[in-house]
Amino acid sequence: MPPVELVAACRPSFPLESGGTIDIGRVAAHPLLLLDSGFVVRKTFDTACRLARLKPNILFESGVPHNLLAFAEAGLGVAVIPSVVQTHRYALRLARITHERKPLREPSLLCGTSGASFRATSGLLRALAAHMRERSSITRQPVPKLDGPNKRRSPVRTKVR
Repeated sequence: MPPVELVAACRPSFPLESGGTIDIGRVAAHPLLLLDSGFVVRKTFDTACRLARLKPNILFESGVPHNLLAFAEAGLGVAVIPSVVQTHRYALRLARITHERKPLREPSLLCGTSGASFRATSGLLRALAAHMRERSSITRQPVPKLDGPNKRRSPVRTKVR
Protein backbone atom coordinates (compact mmCIF):
# COMPACT_ATOMS: atom_id res chain seq x y z
CA MET A 1 0.00 0.00 0.00
CA PRO A 2 1.35 3.44 -0.84
CA PRO A 3 2.12 5.88 1.98
CA VAL A 4 -0.33 8.59 3.00
CA GLU A 5 0.99 12.01 2.04
CA LEU A 6 0.12 15.43 3.45
CA VAL A 7 -1.72 17.60 0.95
CA ALA A 8 -2.45 21.33 0.96
CA ALA A 9 -5.90 22.15 -0.42
CA CYS A 10 -7.09 25.67 -1.19
CA ARG A 11 -9.52 27.58 -3.37
CA PRO A 12 -8.03 27.99 -6.88
CA SER A 13 -7.89 31.79 -6.43
CA PHE A 14 -6.23 31.58 -2.99
CA PRO A 15 -2.81 33.32 -2.92
CA LEU A 16 -0.76 30.15 -2.60
CA GLU A 17 1.86 29.31 -5.16
CA SER A 18 0.88 26.86 -7.88
CA GLY A 19 2.55 23.56 -8.58
CA GLY A 20 2.37 19.90 -7.68
CA THR A 21 4.35 20.38 -4.47
CA ILE A 22 4.75 23.15 -1.93
CA ASP A 23 7.26 23.59 0.90
CA ILE A 24 5.87 23.58 4.42
CA GLY A 25 7.33 27.06 4.98
CA ARG A 26 5.07 28.45 2.24
CA VAL A 27 2.02 26.68 3.69
CA ALA A 28 2.53 27.56 7.37
CA ALA A 29 2.31 31.32 6.78
CA HIS A 30 -1.30 31.10 5.53
CA PRO A 31 -4.40 30.61 7.71
CA LEU A 32 -4.46 26.85 8.26
CA LEU A 33 -7.36 24.46 8.52
CA LEU A 34 -5.97 21.43 10.33
CA LEU A 35 -7.13 18.08 11.59
CA ASP A 36 -7.13 17.87 15.37
CA SER A 37 -4.05 16.61 17.22
CA GLY A 38 -5.33 13.02 17.46
CA PHE A 39 -4.52 12.38 13.78
CA VAL A 40 -1.10 11.02 12.77
CA VAL A 41 -1.10 13.38 9.78
CA ARG A 42 -1.46 16.34 12.16
CA LYS A 43 1.40 15.08 14.32
CA THR A 44 3.56 14.75 11.22
CA PHE A 45 2.68 18.31 10.18
CA ASP A 46 3.43 19.68 13.68
CA THR A 47 6.75 17.83 13.80
CA ALA A 48 7.78 19.14 10.38
CA CYS A 49 6.90 22.68 11.51
CA ARG A 50 9.08 22.28 14.61
CA LEU A 51 11.97 20.92 12.54
CA ALA A 52 11.65 23.84 10.13
CA ARG A 53 11.35 26.27 13.10
CA LEU A 54 7.95 27.48 11.89
CA LYS A 55 5.01 28.72 13.90
CA PRO A 56 1.94 27.71 11.88
CA ASN A 57 -0.94 30.16 11.56
CA ILE A 58 -3.76 27.84 12.76
CA LEU A 59 -7.22 29.23 12.01
CA PHE A 60 -9.41 26.18 12.66
CA GLU A 61 -9.11 22.54 13.78
CA SER A 62 -11.58 19.73 13.14
CA GLY A 63 -11.86 15.98 13.43
CA VAL A 64 -13.65 15.88 10.06
CA PRO A 65 -11.49 16.39 6.94
CA HIS A 66 -14.49 17.36 4.79
CA ASN A 67 -15.23 20.31 7.09
CA LEU A 68 -11.71 21.55 6.37
CA LEU A 69 -12.20 21.10 2.63
CA ALA A 70 -15.47 23.05 2.70
CA PHE A 71 -13.78 25.92 4.54
CA ALA A 72 -10.86 25.85 2.10
CA GLU A 73 -13.27 25.91 -0.84
CA ALA A 74 -14.91 28.97 0.74
CA GLY A 75 -11.51 30.70 0.72
CA LEU A 76 -10.94 30.76 4.49
CA GLY A 77 -7.49 29.18 4.35
CA VAL A 78 -5.39 26.17 3.41
CA ALA A 79 -6.60 22.74 4.52
CA VAL A 80 -3.91 20.21 5.39
CA ILE A 81 -5.36 16.77 4.77
CA PRO A 82 -4.17 13.22 4.16
CA SER A 83 -3.93 12.17 0.51
CA VAL A 84 -6.53 9.41 1.06
CA VAL A 85 -9.36 11.94 1.56
CA GLN A 86 -11.51 12.25 -1.54
CA THR A 87 -11.50 15.81 -2.85
CA HIS A 88 -13.26 15.49 -6.23
CA ARG A 89 -16.49 17.07 -4.90
CA TYR A 90 -14.72 20.34 -4.13
CA ALA A 91 -13.36 23.12 -6.35
CA LEU A 92 -9.83 23.08 -4.90
CA ARG A 93 -6.22 23.33 -5.93
CA LEU A 94 -4.07 20.58 -4.38
CA ALA A 95 -0.34 20.29 -3.75
CA ARG A 96 1.75 17.74 -1.85
CA ILE A 97 3.48 19.30 1.15
CA THR A 98 7.27 18.91 1.32
CA HIS A 99 10.02 19.66 3.80
CA GLU A 100 13.57 19.95 2.48
CA ARG A 101 12.22 18.82 -0.93
CA LYS A 102 10.91 15.52 0.49
CA PRO A 103 7.19 14.79 0.66
CA LEU A 104 5.69 14.60 4.14
CA ARG A 105 4.22 11.11 4.41
CA GLU A 106 3.27 8.31 6.75
CA PRO A 107 3.06 4.59 6.01
CA SER A 108 -0.42 3.22 5.36
CA LEU A 109 -2.08 1.55 8.31
CA LEU A 110 -4.94 -0.92 8.60
CA CYS A 111 -6.94 -0.79 11.82
CA GLY A 112 -9.61 -3.01 13.22
CA THR A 113 -11.33 -3.41 16.55
CA SER A 114 -13.34 -6.57 17.00
CA GLY A 115 -16.08 -8.56 15.37
CA ALA A 116 -16.86 -7.78 11.75
CA SER A 117 -14.19 -5.10 11.29
CA PHE A 118 -11.53 -7.47 12.67
CA ARG A 119 -12.68 -10.25 10.34
CA ALA A 120 -12.61 -7.88 7.37
CA THR A 121 -9.15 -6.55 8.28
CA SER A 122 -7.70 -10.01 8.96
CA GLY A 123 -9.24 -11.32 5.72
CA LEU A 124 -7.66 -8.46 3.79
CA LEU A 125 -4.30 -9.16 5.43
CA ARG A 126 -4.51 -12.88 4.57
CA ALA A 127 -5.34 -12.03 0.94
CA LEU A 128 -2.52 -9.50 0.79
CA ALA A 129 -0.06 -12.00 2.32
CA ALA A 130 -1.12 -14.68 -0.20
CA HIS A 131 -0.72 -12.21 -3.07
CA MET A 132 2.74 -11.19 -1.86
CA ARG A 133 3.79 -14.85 -1.50
CA GLU A 134 2.70 -15.52 -5.08
CA ARG A 135 4.56 -12.48 -6.44
CA SER A 136 7.71 -12.75 -4.36
CA SER A 137 10.72 -14.97 -4.96
CA ILE A 138 12.32 -13.84 -1.70
CA THR A 139 12.55 -16.34 1.18
CA ARG A 140 9.67 -15.59 3.50
CA GLN A 141 9.18 -15.89 7.22
CA PRO A 142 5.99 -17.60 8.45
CA VAL A 143 2.89 -15.41 8.41
CA PRO A 144 1.20 -15.21 11.83
CA LYS A 145 -2.22 -16.88 11.99
CA LEU A 146 -5.15 -14.53 12.55
CA ASP A 147 -7.96 -16.66 14.01
CA GLY A 148 -10.25 -14.26 15.75
CA PRO A 149 -10.56 -10.98 17.59
CA ASN A 150 -7.95 -9.93 20.05
CA LYS A 151 -9.05 -10.61 23.63
CA ARG A 152 -8.25 -7.03 24.67
CA ARG A 153 -10.81 -4.28 24.24
CA SER A 154 -8.27 -1.84 22.77
CA PRO A 155 -8.09 -1.54 18.96
CA VAL A 156 -5.89 -3.94 17.03
CA ARG A 157 -3.50 -2.09 14.76
CA THR A 158 -1.58 -3.87 12.07
CA LYS A 159 1.01 -1.98 10.07
CA VAL A 160 1.33 -2.93 6.41
CA ARG A 161 4.31 -1.71 4.46
